[in-house]
Amino acid sequence: MDPTSHIWTEIITSSVVPVVIISACGLLCLAFYNRLSVIVTRLRSLQRERLSEYKEIFRLEEKKRGELARQEAEQFLRFLEDQTADVLKRARFLQKCIFWLIFCISSLVLTSLLIGLSVVFPVLDSVVLFFYVLGLLALLYALSFAVREIRIALNPIQMESGFVQKLIKSQLKKSPVK
Repeated sequence: MDPTSHIWTEIITSSVVPVVIISACGLLCLAFYNRLSVIVTRLRSLQRERLSEYKEIFRLEEKKRGELARQEAEQFLRFLEDQTADVLKRARFLQKCIFWLIFCISSLVLTSLLIGLSVVFPVLDSVVLFFYVLGLLALLYALSFAVREIRIALNPIQMESGFVQKLIKSQLKKSPVK
């Protein structure tokens, strides 16, 4: 049996682990890109709502209608600003998560290349280990941002539900049911 065929088998076998992790990271990137896309779409709709509410405030001022309607519109505008800040925070977590996943993929691709080169240049063994560990640490760091984003994912809807509930209760107090 040719001794070089055994070496190539080892190289290919050693390269499988980083490739599997790269595939997993690719799937995670896809999932988080989709989440980020949904969040960006939500941010755009929040901005349209904010602009609409801002226009409504000026319309109410021009017509000098009731102060109560203007106050409610201003309150809603502040609520939308708070919600926008919260959704932006989620988007930043996802952005950092995706960045570190891509960094992980890059590190592991480099690891795979260096595994092959380490056969010819055995001095690269420690460099291979360095980039492999670096890739795994980047993966863990990326996942920490994913966990942070998931922890605050329900905040905007909780804020919105609380706001709507408060608004409905205040309206029911003003006009009792007959």
